[in-house]
Amino acid sequence: MKKRINLWAFKLIGVVLFLMILASIDREGLLTQLKTTDLGLLAISFPLIYLIYFLKAKRFAELVNTNTFSLSLRTHWRICNIGLFLASITPGKLGEFGRAAYLKAEGLHLSTAIAIATIDRLFDVACILVIAIASVGILFGVKWAFVGLMIGLCIAIITLKLVNFTKRFPWLQCCNEILIAKRVVPASIWTVCAWVIHFVWVILIARAVGIELSIPILVAVITIVGIIGLLPIAPAGLGTRDAAFIVLLTPYNVEPEQAVALAFLMFVSIILSGLLGGYYFLRGAKV
Repeated sequence: MKKRINLWAFKLIGVVLFLMILASIDREGLLTQLKTTDLGLLAISFPLIYLIYFLKAKRFAELVNTNTFSLSLRTHWRICNIGLFLASITPGKLGEFGRAAYLKAEGLHLSTAIAIATIDRLFDVACILVIAIASVGILFGVKWAFVGLMIGLCIAIITLKLVNFTKRFPWLQCCNEILIAKRVVPASIWTVCAWVIHFVWVILIARAVGIELSIPILVAVITIVGIIGLLPIAPAGLGTRDAAFIVLLTPYNVEPEQAVALAFLMFVSIILSGLLGGYYFLRGAKV
């Protein structure tokens, strides 16, 4: 019981951080900012979230479907939405791994299901790390981009070393079998497309709240904020996203109220878009 209490306390750090941010900024200014939001741009941005989900479902299908095991795109869509819903209510998006349980229920071996869920997540990690190196260069200079590149290479080397130990871990052996060229290339394409739409989605919200920075700077900020938002201290990045936007956008003369408005509208959009996954979760993936 004590461990559970400590775990939930840890998860609430982001919520406390969000409340502290609200206490430190001009709340009337924030309300004014939200009231003057361009609703047209906001309305255009929201459906893009489901396009991102669809692209991720296509990637998931690419990794799952084989000659001996195959699920319909509709089933992949539902499983992915459930995973994204669980990710939105769990710190660090750990809930996405819940998709493995649904694959097992469909008849896939558990080790293979875990491997697929892991690889699916790693495609996003690999893509965002590549973009992050360029983002660090844009925001902090070439020297820091070089440091980021070195860190990325170290991560790659460590990952390759782990592959040598696949015989010790059945699910890692499954990863090795899943990562074949005819799957990696199309899955990579779906990943890049999903991230492009993700950036368009956030930029539209940024424009809706009056943030008119150049696209390269916004993409760099969004990337770094996305990585920071993975910290397992709050559901859907609440608090951490707000703080990161304030820190990274303030040097570009963006008011804290604008930064928080951007983060808040992203949070609300994620929660609302997750309701479909929540419905599937409550009714079961086969609804």
